[in-house]
Amino acid sequence: PVRIGDLTVDIAARRCRLGDREVELRPKEFELLAVLVRHPGEAVSRESLMAEVWDENWFGPTKTLDVTMSSLRRRLQAAASAAQAPVALPDLTTLRGHGYRLDPPRPLDGN
Repeated sequence: PVRIGDLTVDIAARRCRLGDREVELRPKEFELLAVLVRHPGEAVSRESLMAEVWDENWFGPTKTLDVTMSSLRRRLQAAASAAQAPVALPDLTTLRGHGYRLDPPRPLDGN
């Protein structure tokens, strides 16, 4: 499993946990997160994400990636809000014109 802040992603078991709670993700949300956690802090291009998550033969709109990322962010935020104690959630950063990056969480005390 890969752990970044309080987020743990077990790619082999297809499980995602935030703190001590399991986060239910749709298949494409999990696959998108799995690609990003394998490259923490690195810029991952839209083309690379589309090829790895949907496959290189996908002919639909790349807006699908944006919708899936938005849904993934909402699910992770909801899990963070539901946690009994504050959790360190990594940031899913949009890189305009390029793709996305998974950044380490900010310190919980705000520093």
